[in-house]
Amino acid sequence: MTKKRVLLTRENLLKKEALKTVQVDLGGNLIVFVRQMTGREREQFENLLVKKIKSKTGKIVDYQQSMEDFRAKLAVNCLCNAEGVNLMEPRDYATLSQNMSASKLTKIADAAGKLNGITEEDKEELVKNSDSDQDVASSSGSVKN
Repeated sequence: MTKKRVLLTRENLLKKEALKTVQVDLGGNLIVFVRQMTGREREQFENLLVKKIKSKTGKIVDYQQSMEDFRAKLAVNCLCNAEGVNLMEPRDYATLSQNMSASKLTKIADAAGKLNGITEEDKEELVKNSDSDQDVASSSGSVKN
């Protein structure tokens, strides 16, 4: 028997969705919770992966993908308490990256990536775009206008 499909209404689409939360074992009896991101949080996370290139006058002249602190940027958008309430602010990524071990940060980022559909292919695409941007930038002394 086939399940009946339900067409969502505007009200259904705008209703707050329950986001999935999972517990992550960091070892040594330490745990954290991570959760799915909302659409807005996913956009904010992706924006953290873009570096603005400015001219000498401060005008933004280009954008580049940046994989710097990828795991920490993902973690701060997904770390939460047991009820799913965010623990971190996006600006916390640098401090988290500096102070947490790579193994713990990787466990958190792997769980968050799985929950949010961030695949290895997505990461490879970001790296590829970042590498090609750097190749272009390093082959020329000028900045794009």
